[in-house]
Amino acid sequence: MIAFVWVAVWLGALVLGAGAVAAAGETERRWAAAGSLLVALVVSLGLAVATRGGGAPLVAGPLLVDSVSVTVAPAMLLGALALVLQAGRADASGSTLVWLLGALALESLALLAGSFALLALTEAAAAAFLATHAFRARRRAQGTYLLLAAALFSAAGGLTGAGPPSVLACGLAVAGALVRLGVFPCATGALSALGRELNLGTLLAALPFGGVLVLIRANQSLAASEALAWAHDLLLLSAPLAAALALTQRELGRSVGYLLAAVHALIALGALDPSATGQLGGELLWASTLLTASGFGAAASLVVLRIGDPDLSRHHGLHHNAPLLSLAFLILGMGLAGAPGTIDFIADDVLLSGASSEGLASMALVVITLALIGFNALRLQFRLFFGVSTPSRDYLRTKPRERLGLFLAMGAVVLGGLAPGLLPLVQAASGAH
Repeated sequence: MIAFVWVAVWLGALVLGAGAVAAAGETERRWAAAGSLLVALVVSLGLAVATRGGGAPLVAGPLLVDSVSVTVAPAMLLGALALVLQAGRADASGSTLVWLLGALALESLALLAGSFALLALTEAAAAAFLATHAFRARRRAQGTYLLLAAALFSAAGGLTGAGPPSVLACGLAVAGALVRLGVFPCATGALSALGRELNLGTLLAALPFGGVLVLIRANQSLAASEALAWAHDLLLLSAPLAAALALTQRELGRSVGYLLAAVHALIALGALDPSATGQLGGELLWASTLLTASGFGAAASLVVLRIGDPDLSRHHGLHHNAPLLSLAFLILGMGLAGAPGTIDFIADDVLLSGASSEGLASMALVVITLALIGFNALRLQFRLFFGVSTPSRDYLRTKPRERLGLFLAMGAVVLGGLAPGLLPLVQAASGAH
């Protein structure tokens, strides 16, 4: 009963926040959204404490509260809060904030779904919701891929019904999740949108807010089965390929898009790993990426707000005018590559332990992917922030709310790396052993 009350307050804060944003004036919308996200974040943290993190899962009607949900939920909400604080004026004053809160409410419900059918159908609703927003913003390619994901999720949920999922239902759900995550070669929609504009609206649909739990549940339902081997092999190839393609891009948005595709492939690879260690690595990487990628994407969007779409074939020298943005871009970019001292380092270490049980080739491909991600993050850092500095301009400096968003993202990423024992997923794994 206590868990149900926590969940009701959490979801209610997001739904009521969307209504408050719609009714607020132009200058108050950002803070209404930030306030509702902050309330939901505090409640999700309270739920983690109330359930004692690594304890047994709690069932509240059709909802399930376990170590995955109480680890991923705060990361998802904190990442969204960082995005809102760093969003440009056009995003913060338009309807995008309403869509953000609505999508997060649906993804929160999916995160707490107690059955596979409810999970698949909720993910279908979230994907369709985001597709509608993409079409309204004339991002047709991204909207089309999201609709395809919604159709696959709906088919999986319809085939499952009240019973356990069949092999066909799991296969459809996994395909929908890979499309939803934009795993290469299904990244065309996200790449098109990010290449056109790098802002809150495009990042909302490109970041891994949904789809991963479907992979985890499908893997658990088909334990010791080879039915999902095709997805595992696809991910092993797509991750390093996407990371390599990121190095060839001259547009910041497309380079970020390929980086996200590579990281999402690693998350999915862990979620579908047959070993418990590999799956734990995928779950931890999902939570860490929600923080790191949200902060990194938001930092990249701040660059675009200041100098437009930068040409990555030359240097832009932004460090002198925006040193904090430069620092955040470096820390969060290296966090995506699993640099020591970040939460991603813990996740990648566990993921590599799981990959080692699959053989040397699997482990080598994961290592190559992480190396390429790190190399591209450094390439972007040097191209954007080094070189001849432009004359001092006030509009290039970060605003107080932007600095707050950058500090939140950086602080959470570093704190998780320095104190991983605070994460409920780690507590649950320690308790199991």
